[in-house]
Amino acid sequence: MMPTKRSGRRAARRLQERRRWLPVVIGLVVGLLGGLGFAGAYPPPSTDMIKVQAADWYHNMRQLLVTDETTGTRVWVGEPKIYADAPIGLPPEPETGLVDEDVAELIDANAPAPDPQQLSAALDEAMGTLGLQHRMVVVDAATGETLYDRGGDDAVVPASTLKLFTAVNLLRHLDTDHRFSTVAQYAPDSGLTLVGGGDGLLALGESTDATVGYAGLADLAQKTWDAVSYELNASDHTTVTVRVDVSRYNGPWLHPDWTEGLQAAGWVSPVYPLNTYGGLEGHPSYSDTAVEDGAALAGNTYTYHLNELAAAAGASVEFQYAGQAAQPTQAEQVAEVRSAPLGQQLEYAMKHSNNMLFEMFGREAALAAQAAPDFTGSTESTIDTLNQLGINTEPLAFADNSGLSPRSRATLHTTVDLFELMLTDEEYRPLLDTLTVAGYDGTMRNRMTEAPYSGTVRTKTGTLEAASSNAGLTITTEGRALWFAINTSGGDGDYEAIRAEQDHLAKVLTACECTAE
Repeated sequence: MMPTKRSGRRAARRLQERRRWLPVVIGLVVGLLGGLGFAGAYPPPSTDMIKVQAADWYHNMRQLLVTDETTGTRVWVGEPKIYADAPIGLPPEPETGLVDEDVAELIDANAPAPDPQQLSAALDEAMGTLGLQHRMVVVDAATGETLYDRGGDDAVVPASTLKLFTAVNLLRHLDTDHRFSTVAQYAPDSGLTLVGGGDGLLALGESTDATVGYAGLADLAQKTWDAVSYELNASDHTTVTVRVDVSRYNGPWLHPDWTEGLQAAGWVSPVYPLNTYGGLEGHPSYSDTAVEDGAALAGNTYTYHLNELAAAAGASVEFQYAGQAAQPTQAEQVAEVRSAPLGQQLEYAMKHSNNMLFEMFGREAALAAQAAPDFTGSTESTIDTLNQLGINTEPLAFADNSGLSPRSRATLHTTVDLFELMLTDEEYRPLLDTLTVAGYDGTMRNRMTEAPYSGTVRTKTGTLEAASSNAGLTITTEGRALWFAINTSGGDGDYEAIRAEQDHLAKVLTACECTAE
């Protein structure tokens, strides 16, 4: 029933900029299942990072991260429960010419491949027992051959799998070691200006030394006080105005498709070039309250810390927050704090599907591409990048960078094309390690927790009322690496049922043992 074909993905898309792979066997699956993290771009996340990743971010979506009896947040402790053994070791030299030599370094081409007809029969039978409408594509990671295709060319609502497209554009223009700066400027006539520079994970207090909250507003206030206190104490200025400069980005700050319910539930807030804890009022390990105005919260908190420092020093100086600056100032920079490396922020944002951070990432990529830092400029920048990389953009339409808008469109084939790109171009390979791991972390932490799926299935999830998606990598019980993408509609908001049916299809794919006799 299902057509099978060789997709011609690699032959059709020979990237002009494709680099030769690193001679070290990084291992798509070896590296991922071994937890090497970002292919050496920077050290793997610390234990604190893992704890933060385990926090309950989308509690309103039926405990997407935490599905036990509690309704609050939990912190992950102990070792990750990876039940399945790694099915792939270092691959031997390929004995066939089925794959590019680069791909052969990362994929065990000698593991038994599923027979397309048997796989199609198994997946068709599984879909026949389900109640929702599913589209699905399966591609052999070693050969690029499409093994299963049900609606793969249909333009569907991608939900948060759109973040994969935004991430490709981000790494096209910025390195994983890039850091965002939040600075303070001072001039006697205009006072202090807090200038947003793209960090959406600011800490309200001191630095946490972890990805979330790596740069702290208390630290920035201390540096500011050290720089200006002598001048303030020596002058007659007893009141100093504090404003926030958000001019790095253009409005509108909220997309017209984003409902008040999305904002109230903590999914997103106004897109300014600075925010706290990924759009939360407190660290995600203990808070899930959304920020109504990240610029105002940062400005007020920064001002509070300055007043505390002045009082502790016995200085007759008062700092007063006065809202957003009407226009950028040319005052002298007196203090700066810098974020964790972009690679770490991207990993956190992808695993937790953080909409606020991806809207900021889209604008930062647009700025680097000399495009407008707004919804239109950033999404057009992503489309331009995909065109340059040889990916078919005709069926694509992006309304935002996070996938919250139900007006965005993508196909399952173009989504899988992104995984092929990550595999065949080392510039984008760090994205493979941002995928959430079944039974372990992020939005898949409490899904597919049993063997042989836990620790083996790695995906990017996406959930909207209009449609839900799940796309990524699995390793069959016979050791074959497969890309897959699923899009589901008809759930009418029953997200638990949607996730259960998507997981069932991924389990059938993983455990099919559909090798031809």
